[in-house]
Amino acid sequence: MKKGQLQIQESVFVLFIVFLIMMIGMIVFFQYESRSIQGIMEEAEEDSFFYMISFVPSMSELKCSRVSIEDECIDLTKAKGFSMINDSPYHKIFGNKKIVLNASEEIVLYDWNPHFYSGVRKISSPVSVHDVNLNRYLVGVLEVYMYEE
Repeated sequence: MKKGQLQIQESVFVLFIVFLIMMIGMIVFFQYESRSIQGIMEEAEEDSFFYMISFVPSMSELKCSRVSIEDECIDLTKAKGFSMINDSPYHKIFGNKKIVLNASEEIVLYDWNPHFYSGVRKISSPVSVHDVNLNRYLVGVLEVYMYEE
């Protein structure tokens, strides 16, 4: 072989090695970034899960009010009406969760039950519930279940 051919082969071999190292570096970088993004998504889902426990009682659809004066409680009559909404437009807000109010009875406010899920997580909090028919306040428990896919 001639000296020029050997130099060309060396150059091609060096370029191939550099390209291979760059490809491995890009693959490792993208794997790291995808795991980082997935972690951020899981953290955001976790935050929304804990946010629901404070968001639901403050919804105007459920909140107690008399003559435009709002109170820090859930109206039992409104909750019963809210639970009867079929084909809920609240899927964008609540997502893959189930929200249950336990007061004098169990009222399922929202339920999105996926066909396949790996587990269920639950958080609960005591809430004040106003029964308009009996004109009394009850202590209820608001439970939020999150289906994990």
